[in-house]
Amino acid sequence: MPYAFEHLDLIEEVLRRSPFGLITDVDGTISQTAPTPQQASVSPLCYHYLSLLCSHLALVAAMSGRPAAEVKYMIKIDGMVYMGNHGLERWTEGHSEFPRDVQNYSKVVKDAIKELTPLLSIPGVTIEDKGITATIHYRLCPEPQSVEKVILAAIEDSPRVRSLRVIQERMAIDLLPPVDVNKGMATLDLIQGYNLHGCIYLGNDTTDIDAFRAIHAASHDLNFQGFAIGIITQETPEKLVVEADFTLNGVNDVERFLMWMSQTVLLPS
Repeated sequence: MPYAFEHLDLIEEVLRRSPFGLITDVDGTISQTAPTPQQASVSPLCYHYLSLLCSHLALVAAMSGRPAAEVKYMIKIDGMVYMGNHGLERWTEGHSEFPRDVQNYSKVVKDAIKELTPLLSIPGVTIEDKGITATIHYRLCPEPQSVEKVILAAIEDSPRVRSLRVIQERMAIDLLPPVDVNKGMATLDLIQGYNLHGCIYLGNDTTDIDAFRAIHAASHDLNFQGFAIGIITQETPEKLVVEADFTLNGVNDVERFLMWMSQTVLLPS
């Protein structure tokens, strides 16, 4: 895929469209991947430039697999929009909002966690309860590939878990309500809700593919153009790279890209 810094002229054309929005994934995009979710933190440079962009763009949003309240606490930028649980929830006026059909799955998720916990008492495996979703982490396991097979077998053997949507990410498996809501749907909602004519989405993992496709679908409209930029690391899935319009190499490149965006929007067109 083309390297973003070699095509800044094309990206600037989209950036000059108004209203314009920036949507970014969090872990592995503006935050270095950490051994555990609790150890991750947003890059100070990303924080600085996102803060600047909030003052000049119609929309700056974070889209994460973390709960929306956790995303807000992690970034702490007033004026940003926070979307959590892969687009299933949005932080609004001090609380999270969910689609009505999603709320009913909170007990199903908790029951699934309760059923899986004794089956996955393996060193290095943790099950994160995120309210309406759950994530099984196994990054800290000595042999993660072997453990992944055990986890998938346990999921297959559990009727409660099988009723949920299962998504494999990097060293993690997500359990989500089986509803037609994802990062792609949430991205389209933001594009429409803010009447955006241009947008860039930054992402690095499997669940960002839906958002990339949403950007491409919206770009069929004559009044909108956007780009999906894949953040490349050793763990980035190949299928995300295929869907990306451009690429950046890790969080350090994202810092440079956000700096360029900040400088560009401050210049007269």
